[in-house]
Amino acid sequence: MAAKRKKNDDATIDAIDLITLLTPPGAAGCYECEISRAAPGEEFDLIKIAAELPDIPEPIQRKPETIRPKEPSGAGNRQSLPSQSQPDLGNKNIQKSDKDLESLLSGMRKPSRPNRIEPLPDIAEDSLERIASEIAQCQKCALHKTRNKTVPGAGPQNSRLVFIGEAPGADEDASGIPFVGRAGQHLDKIITAAGFKREELFICNILKCRPPENRDPALSEMICCTPYLQRQLRLLKPSLIACLGNVAVKFVIGPDTPGITRIHGEWFNSIFEIPTMAMYHPSFLLRDAKRDKGSPNWQMWQDIQTLKKRYDALLQ
Repeated sequence: MAAKRKKNDDATIDAIDLITLLTPPGAAGCYECEISRAAPGEEFDLIKIAAELPDIPEPIQRKPETIRPKEPSGAGNRQSLPSQSQPDLGNKNIQKSDKDLESLLSGMRKPSRPNRIEPLPDIAEDSLERIASEIAQCQKCALHKTRNKTVPGAGPQNSRLVFIGEAPGADEDASGIPFVGRAGQHLDKIITAAGFKREELFICNILKCRPPENRDPALSEMICCTPYLQRQLRLLKPSLIACLGNVAVKFVIGPDTPGITRIHGEWFNSIFEIPTMAMYHPSFLLRDAKRDKGSPNWQMWQDIQTLKKRYDALLQ
């Protein structure tokens, strides 16, 4: 009976919280984090996880403290780290909403880092023609299996203004030329009315291949195509960018950018470090033919005139 009573008494002794005991002063909570597991089949990158952890201060001497019982599960402030696994570049069925895209982009860039991308290494004798040739042979993502023609972009190399959309459509996939369908024709009317000449502009998309059924681009697909766009902009050296549509704006300007209906016509510094105006995509404007004051088409007309004034100032 004595042995049995001793066993029950031992069970009531609180466990020693070694984490709390060994944590240096001022570093409380530095171990209190949860690391989300990578998806099945993906590698767990401990180096990237460690890079996200806060700096731990140097330990100092202190008097022993009273051992405290372990806090119940879930107590205290916990920081949950996102999975740092690499995106699946071969997934053909990825389709993200604007909210999902914003979340993914937020995970791609640390908030403490500048909203830009790292420059590419120099490429000897690079040219728009060479880039177009490489795009035509590209198989970096699954879109090469469903495309008809690649759509690298069109325009002169001395263009001071670049229009960037999100992805080619069916007409572009058939012709290899950007913005030639109904949306492109509507864009032509707008830029012509504002005094632009299309042959003076460089027009392209983030993606160089059409997503099946005109679905939204997947983040992994945009990441694959971004180096081509970087090289094009490095050769063009444009002074301004006009970013067309919500998906393109979230990628080119930044994932924390508000929706296009709130920020159209405003200027931002893009990830390419070039002044960029957020603008409606012409396909969105086709959904409502109204021209009344306050309508999307009326707003686009105000925005394109603002863009033209800044463009003209560059030429003076």
